[in-house]
Amino acid sequence: TLAALPVLKVVQSAAVGSRGSRTARAASANAPEDLGNEVQTLVLPVLGIFFGWMALMYAIQHQMLGFDFLTPDQALYGPIVATFVAGYGVIVLEEQTEITKASAALVLGVALWALVGTGLGLSPEVFDRDVKDTLEDVSEVVFFLLGALTIVEIMDAHRGFDIITKAITATKSRDLLIVIGILTFVLSSVLNNLTVVIVMVSLLQKLVKDAELRQRIGGVVVIASNAGGAWTPIGDITTTMLYIGGQVTTVPLLLNLFVPSVLCLIGCLGYEYLQMDGDQEFERPPPAADADVTPKGQALVFWGGLFGMVTVPVFTAITECPAWSGMMLVLGLLGVITSLLHGPEDEEYSLKGALTRVEVPDCLFFLGVLFAVGGLERIGLLKEFAVQLSNVVPSDAIVAILLGFSSAVVDNVPL
Repeated sequence: TLAALPVLKVVQSAAVGSRGSRTARAASANAPEDLGNEVQTLVLPVLGIFFGWMALMYAIQHQMLGFDFLTPDQALYGPIVATFVAGYGVIVLEEQTEITKASAALVLGVALWALVGTGLGLSPEVFDRDVKDTLEDVSEVVFFLLGALTIVEIMDAHRGFDIITKAITATKSRDLLIVIGILTFVLSSVLNNLTVVIVMVSLLQKLVKDAELRQRIGGVVVIASNAGGAWTPIGDITTTMLYIGGQVTTVPLLLNLFVPSVLCLIGCLGYEYLQMDGDQEFERPPPAADADVTPKGQALVFWGGLFGMVTVPVFTAITECPAWSGMMLVLGLLGVITSLLHGPEDEEYSLKGALTRVEVPDCLFFLGVLFAVGGLERIGLLKEFAVQLSNVVPSDAIVAILLGFSSAVVDNVPL
């Protein structure tokens, strides 16, 4: 949760620093000589490091290079683990290296499977089956996420979230804190957490003029979105992965995690509530010029999309179809509705227009990371790690707590 706080700065400042460096680099690359320097000083060294690393790992696996401290099994599986750790390190250092995490994840996923295919001596039939089974599992998560993100984009294009903004009549800071916290908690239970954070921060910019108050309530938004997304199968990518993989089912998940999630929300809201002046009122910014423009079918698209995503688990339970197919059904129906409401020239509101705005790199990031983690699972390394961890820490509760603290600095998906 704490690691997600920089999202607020990214949303509010549009990543000025990072984009500024990329813009400067792009501007300098306009000159042919500068482009040549970029290739020689950046591109070629990075490619050299990558191919050199792969050659080194291959040599260790095939005992072309001998290390006395490595057992045969360690020489076989060590390069695979080392590649995963190195690749994930590049992902973590995205801001420092300016290498997008999506591209790093894709390289990691394929590179890890390349070492599995060339180093473990699997037969072509077994290797092909393992790759296809892993890709099938990963694709279900990616298609589910892609469908959900596109639905939200269509809802946002129709300014569906303005319905919520106009319904907020609070005038005092404390009242607004409670409304935003509860609203974020509820929305994140059915929508992607990152999407909810972006939407709610955008909503705060329309509601609150004071930057300090926006940041304080924005911190609550981050915590509330994580708490709200934890107790439903479609609110967070990690619970979605477990739900699609069959590790959890809807009713037990709701019953076991709802109360802890609510307690997390209450603790966060209670702390900030006590820090605020009870009589302090907040100032709203002046309305935008086009604030009164209402796209055709605003309410139908918003409530229809929201209802559709909420009922995906019900559809899955009744039809026994995979969860991603239910999300795609909702997306298809929403696309039909928008096609009937708007003409072909209004691509802003259509399924086609929404797909151009979806954060496809996020989907590719999950594809690469989950593909790599699937490789570790197929060769038994994850199971072995779990066994060793259980031997060292016999209590599952302590293991869960340690993983929870780790998620403050390490992405949830690999954990």
